[in-house]
Amino acid sequence: MNYLLHCWLGRADPGLQAGGFLGDFIKGTLEDDIPPDLKRGLLLHRHIDVQSNRLPSMRTTYHRFGAELRRPAPILLDLMADHVFAKHWEEFGTGELLEFTQSCYDAIERFEVPVSARRFYEHMQRTDLLARYSQLEVVEDIMVRILKRLRFTDMEQNLARQLRENEIGFREDFEAYFQDLQDVTSAWFAETSSMP
Repeated sequence: MNYLLHCWLGRADPGLQAGGFLGDFIKGTLEDDIPPDLKRGLLLHRHIDVQSNRLPSMRTTYHRFGAELRRPAPILLDLMADHVFAKHWEEFGTGELLEFTQSCYDAIERFEVPVSARRFYEHMQRTDLLARYSQLEVVEDIMVRILKRLRFTDMEQNLARQLRENEIGFREDFEAYFQDLQDVTSAWFAETSSMP
């Protein structure tokens, strides 16, 4: 779900950037008909997902969602990461946020968006959801819908309290794992650049 951060980590190339979004929708074996640059972006997306779940700097921030939300905390943190990133874009990002989000949509448009992603992608592009992640209310609304799908009922007030009481902590945590994610990505680039 942390599409903004995924796309930013893959900003070096449109295929990598598009993989930052499409990686959540293209699963399983990567078929030969997938363009090589997109395939590389999907592989980067998968690598970041695996490594981020192992990063102590991310795992230690799960507690900020409270004991009742400990199980879905990794999913919620993905969204919180995008919120902190968008809200503090001038500190962590590159260039203007709206220009960057447009570059994400342009990159995704270069490739065929799967049917499973098309409706959400069109909504994301039309409303510039990536930029609106800077608004806590937007991210909170998405989290509530995710929790309902996961059958965590009547969690709205608890979630709202945790998000607001821990806002500074989430920001401080982000600074640590943001650097770790950049290191993970740089190491992947170094490792895969020498592959045939």
